Amino acid sequence: MSISIPLSSHGRRLAVLASLACATLLPAPAHAQAVTDKAVLLFRDACLDTAPSFDKAMAAAKKYGVKPQMDLGASVVGMAPDGSFSLQVRGKKECAVTAEASPGPEVAAQFASLVAQASGKPAAGLSTGAPVTITLHGQTYVVRHDRKGGEAYVIMNASGL
Repeated sequence: MSISIPLSSHGRRLAVLASLACATLLPAPAHAQAVTDKAVLLFRDACLDTAPSFDKAMAAAKKYGVKPQMDLGASVVGMAPDGSFSLQVRGKKECAVTAEASPGPEVAAQFASLVAQASGKPAAGLSTGAPVTITLHGQTYVVRHDRKGGEAYVIMNASGL
């Protein structure tokens, strides 16, 4: 049995505000993929979070143990101590994380979910492996996950293509 209590206009507004407040406390939708893979997390912290300049990417990678290995002038390359993943940064143009192969669809789903969250683009369109165009921080980028011979997570400024 339910009881219906008539609400004034003011009461309805309060009820709506209360329901909106509760909605913000609910967990993320079930389709959001939890990101646990270190290379995907590194891509988030070093590439997505430092765009558009990528100038702080190597500093962000330090928490993953990545240390600069080669400074090629326009590019910097760093690697994890165990060699399991690396970071390549090319000025305001490109940021990429490469890692050992991870069999199965898990890392692809994590990467797609991460890029979808950052860009507001549906994750389903990112799961094909084909490059996709996103807008992030007011800039247009091409993002790709290449799985040939390992995992490569790449974001490139579209103005440089």
